[in-house]
Amino acid sequence: MSVLAFILLNVEMASQREVLNKIRTLDAVLEAHLIFGTYDIIVKAEFATNQDLSLFVVDIIKAIPGVGETQASICAN
Repeated sequence: MSVLAFILLNVEMASQREVLNKIRTLDAVLEAHLIFGTYDIIVKAEFATNQDLSLFVVDIIKAIPGVGETQASICAN
C-alpha cells in the first residue's frame, strides 16, 4: 500500500515557475500546480512509505532554491 500525499509550498515570488517546473520532473510527483491563497504550489505525490515522504520533503523539496515553508497532508485510505 502506497502513501499518497498533498504537499503545499510557500515559494519566493520570483522563482515560482522555476520551482514548479523542477518539482514536476521529480519521480514521486503525480501532479503539481500553482495555486492562489496561503500557499503558492500544491504537489500531489506518491511514496512507498511515510519515511520516503519525509525524506522527499526534507532532503529534496526544501533543498530547491526559493522554497520556504512546506506542509504535507497524507491521504487516509
